[in-house]
Amino acid sequence: MNYKSTRNNQVIFTSEQVLNYGLAPDGGLFVPELLPSFSQDQIKSLNGSSYYDIANFIMQPFLTDLFSEEEIKTIIKEAYSSFDKEIVSLTPMGENHLLNLFHGPTLAFKDYAMSLLAKIYEYYLEKQNKKLVIIGATSGDTGSAAIQAFKGIKNIKIFILHPHNSTSLFQRKQMTTSGADNVFNIALNGSFDDCQTLVKQCFQDQTINQNFNLTAINSINWFRVLPQSIYYAWSFLNHDIKSFVVPSGNFGNIYSAYVLRKMGFPLKDLVIATNENNILHRIIKNNDFSLHDVVKTNSPSMDITISSNFERLLCDFISPSDLDDLYQKMPNNKHSKSINSEIHEQLSQKFLSISVNSSEVEKQIERLYKNLNILIDPHTAVGAMGAEKLNLKNVACLACAHPVKFQETVRQSLQQDIQYDKNFKFDQNEEFNVLDNNYLLLKEYIQNHA
Repeated sequence: MNYKSTRNNQVIFTSEQVLNYGLAPDGGLFVPELLPSFSQDQIKSLNGSSYYDIANFIMQPFLTDLFSEEEIKTIIKEAYSSFDKEIVSLTPMGENHLLNLFHGPTLAFKDYAMSLLAKIYEYYLEKQNKKLVIIGATSGDTGSAAIQAFKGIKNIKIFILHPHNSTSLFQRKQMTTSGADNVFNIALNGSFDDCQTLVKQCFQDQTINQNFNLTAINSINWFRVLPQSIYYAWSFLNHDIKSFVVPSGNFGNIYSAYVLRKMGFPLKDLVIATNENNILHRIIKNNDFSLHDVVKTNSPSMDITISSNFERLLCDFISPSDLDDLYQKMPNNKHSKSINSEIHEQLSQKFLSISVNSSEVEKQIERLYKNLNILIDPHTAVGAMGAEKLNLKNVACLACAHPVKFQETVRQSLQQDIQYDKNFKFDQNEEFNVLDNNYLLLKEYIQNHA
């Protein structure tokens, strides 16, 4: 499989380079030069297949130049060995469904890609006898999933940045109580966007890249975003679900559904559901690409203003040079505040969008519990409320995390304490360092601990 950068389609990269770099050297994101094309007969032959078989079908074309067929099957089997027996499940919700993605070790959808990514790296590093330094930013769930997946793996050290005092207590403790000596948690005095900007600066710093073998585990890493397409395929092949409502912040989750559709799966409506940090909704609905300050909401994993994976989508429609110009200027808010009207029209035909506020989130949590005895987390509530506001039928709303991870918001919504059917043991003391939003401080910290 060959890859190119979203910002330069003249240089070709191998799967091994994509796995090693995470972020393209020019600051862009890796995308396949040519996606596999699955025939309808191939897809139909998978009807009713297990999650493992579907994962193997989708991942094989992307991994065959790194591993043998048997190694790929083993990697997939081991990746999901710590999940609940069903791996993924559906819950009826009136005329729609919840696609439950909290059966992994940290009870959030990030587990599905992160567990597989960790196994890919573990097998790859062992074969190559290499060491790796992982750097990632998180608004909550990515960090805990990454730490759970990578902790204790030899030849790997992992640095995770999260915005200080902007995650739920449960999310923070999942990150900071691993007890693993290869894990380093950094609480940044800033927003998630600030965390993400510093991570990208690391990959563009030649000095630190020469000293350490860096890679990313955010959804800027192609092998993080790709595995998320598997549960959309499972939903279609096992339950004939073709439309999905996806709570969206960094755009990676819904982008993976878009990739699956491009590869031949007959998915229909892909619905972007945002909270008050609604740049994705504003782009799709009104061609409004303006940046606003981050608003703290009760769905904190979506408190993002610059959605990195939207760059991958735009590279299907915008030239690399124009895309480079757009994303170089965006951090300073000097970019164009709209995109070409014809391109916007194409985007609005490929996605629907809706925005939901924190008050609506609380009401949706209360209503579903009262009327259907279904307990959901606030991010899931964004999608469920979005489906209701758009009057959608026969769609799957992604249940992104188990409600136990957001007990404060659930309690606020229901005005009562709840007994949860899942929990997480915090056996170790919390360990994290607070840093100011300064790249030189981060660079020094990494150099001292890597």
